[in-house]
Amino acid sequence: MPARHFDSHDKILLLQHGSTELLALAQRRGVELHKLLSGTGIFEQDLQRPHGRLHHADWLKLLHNCQHQLKSPELPFLLGSAMLNSRYIAVCQSLQYAKNLKQALCHLYYFRHQLFPGFYARLYQQNDHLVIEFKAALGLASQRPFMLTILCSLLLSLIKQQLGSLTGVSVQLQQACAEHQLQYQLQWGCELSVNQPCDTLRIPLPLWQQAFSDADADQFKAARRTCRQLNHVLIKQRGILESICRLQQRALPQLLSQEQVALALGLSNSALKRLLSRHDTNFARLIDEVRRDAARNLLQQGQYSNRQLALKLGYSDEHNFRRAFKRWTGLIPSSFKGMFHFN
Repeated sequence: MPARHFDSHDKILLLQHGSTELLALAQRRGVELHKLLSGTGIFEQDLQRPHGRLHHADWLKLLHNCQHQLKSPELPFLLGSAMLNSRYIAVCQSLQYAKNLKQALCHLYYFRHQLFPGFYARLYQQNDHLVIEFKAALGLASQRPFMLTILCSLLLSLIKQQLGSLTGVSVQLQQACAEHQLQYQLQWGCELSVNQPCDTLRIPLPLWQQAFSDADADQFKAARRTCRQLNHVLIKQRGILESICRLQQRALPQLLSQEQVALALGLSNSALKRLLSRHDTNFARLIDEVRRDAARNLLQQGQYSNRQLALKLGYSDEHNFRRAFKRWTGLIPSSFKGMFHFN
């Protein structure tokens, strides 16, 4: 049976899961609704439907329109906080009633397709911090920094509301400009570094199981039931890029061909190629990303030689692996080893 996945042209988002909050913020600042909806497939009457849905491509266009019309740098920060406190988003309600950050984030990850289908995450431990690395499940084009800011703002607002402090919490971003670093720090109230190899949120281990101030087991269960009911409307699937990467991760050290992946996804080879082009990537780039992540996972264990690593990642020899690793990280494997500790 082909793997289930979604694309940017599938209706995978509820309008009440971010879009209505975004439109309300923009309209309060004087922008006319028809200008915000221009070029999308969203009609004004759709906004009144409880389960009105939109394509992810329309969501990206809506974000573009709001940025173009408002030119308001605080918009994604405000939207993240507004989504967290929305009474219409069951996922966010459940986060605030969770017993601790561990339960909240596990819940958010399971139901991420209802709120942030454009991202998935990788979790690992680095020294005395847990690190959440954000990865694109779909092609996000120029809207990736904006969307990532929304996601981080929601999570940081949750931590601050429920635990009272962001002490020790930090964010690392790939694409944020150094000139905007101060603004991010003022909005988030935590340490930030930019031009990093990946997008991550670092949380001190003691915060992971610290009790939430609004923890309520009954309210959490009620909100979780609503999330499960919504799965009948928003079927739990993976974004196309995430699906491809997971297929290759399971296959390593074998390298799947594009034809094999297309077959697993129930697509023709030409259809997969067109799909990847629409997401502004290609098959070779995704496979390279999978090998990079696998190399980092294996290196932190500290028990493999370069030759063993090369074999596990599907390289023909140690030299090719070392050259690829230097391209990925700017370091040779021996310099990288020991920097991370993963669970």
